[in-house]
Amino acid sequence: MRTAIKYAPLNLEEVIYPSLAVKKRIAAYAQGQLEGHILLWGPNGTGKTTVANLLPYAIGGEDALVEDKEFDELLSNKDLKQYLLNACSMSGLYGQGKFFIVFNEFDNAKVNLSKLWTAMDRCAEQLMVIITTNLPMNVHQSVRSRCDLIDFSKLSARQVLPRAQQILQAEEVNLPDAQVLYYLTQIEHQADLRKYFMKLDEILFLSSSGQPLPPVASAAFSTKPSFTVISASSI
Repeated sequence: MRTAIKYAPLNLEEVIYPSLAVKKRIAAYAQGQLEGHILLWGPNGTGKTTVANLLPYAIGGEDALVEDKEFDELLSNKDLKQYLLNACSMSGLYGQGKFFIVFNEFDNAKVNLSKLWTAMDRCAEQLMVIITTNLPMNVHQSVRSRCDLIDFSKLSARQVLPRAQQILQAEEVNLPDAQVLYYLTQIEHQADLRKYFMKLDEILFLSSSGQPLPPVASAAFSTKPSFTVISASSI
């Protein structure tokens, strides 16, 4: 099984955040210190969708009521406001504080959004809309103005390293931080978690099949300048 699937975050604590400030801000929403609609924006593979999908359950528990319709289907509802009012009332009957809507890649929405922002205002106390997008300026200004915009910027190799090491060690592959960081740095320009996890898949495949891992530049090991290659089996 691919590491991206096998080790997908099960809660917000397992997410790799672009900064401590973003982590604290998401935690504030999860703990009820902040409330309102949010828009998570940034490039591909920075954890936006993961956070958007986990946050309702962090707020409302495992029984949180989350809309299951895609945005095109939901926004085509002729009486969206009444639909959401009913959904919010239902969440109250079930003892839930809020009804949640998650719109991923919302810059692709092509329908008239006026019904949405009207409903966002009308149901503000009982509704939380969570939006993800690569292109925030392509989301209608009236929707953006009702959201807290949170920047999920590119993830560096060093930010990914602790989680990468946890995964490798769980798979019984023990490598020095410097070596793993070197491998991750080779794809850092893509700054995409999917690519980082694909690199871990490659390391695990080579290790399990007894093949040598790719050479590492000696400069990566300040204490071992003559070092060139470390195999997982030799550690």
